[in-house]
Amino acid sequence: MSYFPVMIQLEKEPVLVVGGGKTALRKVKILLGFGAAVDVVAPRVQPELQEMPIGLQKRPFQPGDLEGKSWRLVVAATDDRAVNRAVSEGCQALGIPVNVVDDPELCTFIFPAIVKQQDVVCAVSSGGHSPLVAQWVKRRVQQVLPKEIGAVNEAMGRYRKAVQMEEKDPARRKKKLKKKLAELLAPYTDQ
Repeated sequence: MSYFPVMIQLEKEPVLVVGGGKTALRKVKILLGFGAAVDVVAPRVQPELQEMPIGLQKRPFQPGDLEGKSWRLVVAATDDRAVNRAVSEGCQALGIPVNVVDDPELCTFIFPAIVKQQDVVCAVSSGGHSPLVAQWVKRRVQQVLPKEIGAVNEAMGRYRKAVQMEEKDPARRKKKLKKKLAELLAPYTDQ
């Protein structure tokens, strides 16, 4: 099954991660990188999680945890399939998007392999079939993208605002934007 790609704004949005192991730690790092307000519920946690700017409750998951906040997303990352299933079923009953790590059947969304350079984000999915394939494609994308693409994007954003204010004709505005982008990317294109 193919998953529809959606970019969702998580800045300051509440996200629950159930689990405290290495996989949960990786997911928390990704979510924090997008500005999410992460809470973790787990009886045991990786020491690094205790140092992170997250809400941390060292205890087993309880179904009521899903009703405590208006969760934007929930991630189940435990090594207990029964707990993961309970999280998934609870989220689905409440209409909360849920990811159960390494169990696509219990997911309503999956984590893609992510390439992020400032606000430029590329997501690669294998539909949950093979994370290794997604990682391989991610590495290829990283090889092709200029390391400065985030800075190019920021410059284009500033230029676009100026052009929108001064140029009212959409065709001329688009032509100016294309020209500016070509100038900014010229140092990185294959000659």
